[in-house]
Amino acid sequence: MAGRLNGAYLYIKKNPWPLLLFLLGAVIRILYVGSIPPGLNQDEASIGYDAYSILHYGIDRNGVHLPIHLIAWGSGQNALYAYLSMPFIWLFGLTPMSVRAVSLIMGLLGMIVFYLISRELFTSRTAGIAAMFFIAINPWHIMMSRWALESNLFPTLILLSVYFLLKTLKTPRWSYAFTILLALSLYAYGTAYFFVPVFALTTAILLFYIRVLKLRTILWNGILFIIIALPIFLFVMINRLKLQSIETPLFTIPKLTTPRMEQVSSVFSGDLFHTAVGHFQEFIKLMISGNDGLLWNSISPYGYAYPIALPFVLIGLVVMLRAIPKRDHEGRGQAIILLWLLISVLMACVTNVNINRINVIFYPIILLLVAGFMWVTQRIKGLGVVSIAGFSLCFVLFCNAYFNEFPDRVGPAFYNSIGVAIQYASEESEGKVYITDKVNMPYIYALFYEKINPNDFLVTVKYTNPGAAFQKVYTFGRYVFVLGSPTIVPGENAAYIYWNGDTIPALSENYKINRFANYTVVITGGDL
Repeated sequence: MAGRLNGAYLYIKKNPWPLLLFLLGAVIRILYVGSIPPGLNQDEASIGYDAYSILHYGIDRNGVHLPIHLIAWGSGQNALYAYLSMPFIWLFGLTPMSVRAVSLIMGLLGMIVFYLISRELFTSRTAGIAAMFFIAINPWHIMMSRWALESNLFPTLILLSVYFLLKTLKTPRWSYAFTILLALSLYAYGTAYFFVPVFALTTAILLFYIRVLKLRTILWNGILFIIIALPIFLFVMINRLKLQSIETPLFTIPKLTTPRMEQVSSVFSGDLFHTAVGHFQEFIKLMISGNDGLLWNSISPYGYAYPIALPFVLIGLVVMLRAIPKRDHEGRGQAIILLWLLISVLMACVTNVNINRINVIFYPIILLLVAGFMWVTQRIKGLGVVSIAGFSLCFVLFCNAYFNEFPDRVGPAFYNSIGVAIQYASEESEGKVYITDKVNMPYIYALFYEKINPNDFLVTVKYTNPGAAFQKVYTFGRYVFVLGSPTIVPGENAAYIYWNGDTIPALSENYKINRFANYTVVITGGDL
């Protein structure tokens, strides 16, 4: 152990740049992660509360015991992120920071693994430094690491599995680590249902063709994959064929109200060929523009990798394609990356495209950026320094936009201050709490910030549209979710939460009013 630590120290001493760049990337991902983005997205609150509920009560908010996939709103939410969040919720309580901890850690881990993969792909030490630089400053990766969307798990799980796949090229026993991680990624996001089986099959064929793995080893890996993937396969079949849920002492395979995978992917819609061309056109537009129009996915004009990256990416694609015939370790490794890229593009053809739905493509794109940058800078003297300066300037401007302008822009979309408004209203009044509908699924914020026992929620909840894909709660407990802005009932001991754009009652000696960033609480009745 001491020898390994000493070896690591000597390596860092001789090659400090990867560590320094990693620390730069870590600071940018960690700084204010609990408050930027401000507030919580409804999906963050949903997965956080369900994780809290399962951790402390053994059931999610829909009463399902240890679900392998969350029912959430009705149409489902992938469960792996929730289970990985539980240690942080247990240690630090249910807060935005504890829910975002998994994304943050996966982002930091992703930088390290990305660097290690680049060392496997490119023999040059400079390429490793370039890889750490480009992943540390990448806007997609920074934004992905800072909020708790469950799909944020998927690309880094694939990155880890690909790292073990590259290790397999030298040592076949690493194939089992590859298989385990690849199968687990099926529980991370719905687009994995297309990507993972295709990637598993094609890599198995490739490894057998180049005689890295024997048929017996591939079969054992196949059995391992099937065992891990079986519950999620049954989940897809239950919801596709409208069968009954399966309950076991260890887990439950639930039936959703409406499977969302049919809304997101045309693979399950029966309209694959008709829509594939349209999806591909949207994909090309996104790749060129760098933006999908969603505030939480990208900031214009920086996009997913900065506009100046695209020429390097295209050059890198040509460089990697030319490396395939070499049949050496480097060429085989780059062939795997191109296979990853190709299947990601095919996935985009069967998916309603936005950045988080096709996020598995961005790691290979950044690897293409590294390959293109290395090829160009080795042939044009001085261009490397100019390029690094250009990317560094883009990074500084992006950080300024993210930390100074982005919070005000995205705060309303993440319902900034609804949590403190609910907490204040609940504490200041013993009566009902009426909440404006200017919040997407406002009930989840009451569950999250008040840490409601899911059993109490299940006993009292009433839905306006039970059985819909997105079930809306009319009331539970003492919380009432109104249409429009709340109407004050004279003489009632109650709390009313308004959006600041609503018409808020004029000041009165019978009212107590407290204004927050985006919401205002009016307390009536009682001892005011």
